[in-house]
Amino acid sequence: MKLAYDEIVRWMYEYFAEYNRSAQDPATVHAMDTYFAPDLVFIPYMHVFGGPKNSITSREAFYGMLTGHPEDYERFVVHDIFVDAERMVSVAFLQATIYDTATDQVKIQKDYLPLYELGLDDAGELKIKTIRFFWEGSPPELEAAAYTVDKSKWGK
Repeated sequence: MKLAYDEIVRWMYEYFAEYNRSAQDPATVHAMDTYFAPDLVFIPYMHVFGGPKNSITSREAFYGMLTGHPEDYERFVVHDIFVDAERMVSVAFLQATIYDTATDQVKIQKDYLPLYELGLDDAGELKIKTIRFFWEGSPPELEAAAYTVDKSKWGK
């Protein structure tokens, strides 16, 4: 079954809304099961995450990364979504704001440009199979101060 361009765009907007509501809280992160394939692959293209050689290779491990930094959280504003329905690929142009959890103060704001490889599961439901994750570069000292990254989770 092929999905139409409009269906994928609508689904991606729903995904980002659910991400903002649920993805970084251990109590609600499994609401994201609707969007991520169990064998999800997350490939980071930034040093702070260890680069592409430190890909995350399961949905559960990805959830561990999303919920593993209770000191901060991020929220997305979608600038645009680009879709190739034939290839089942989407790219989102996002504004990400990272907040300090204790104070809700902004730690950093930058643009992200993740590429999503999509597929249909056995029930015919759309799922994200791979995320190739890129973001706006910042000086290393700013990256280090703004992001809480547990390096022990790299490659898990």
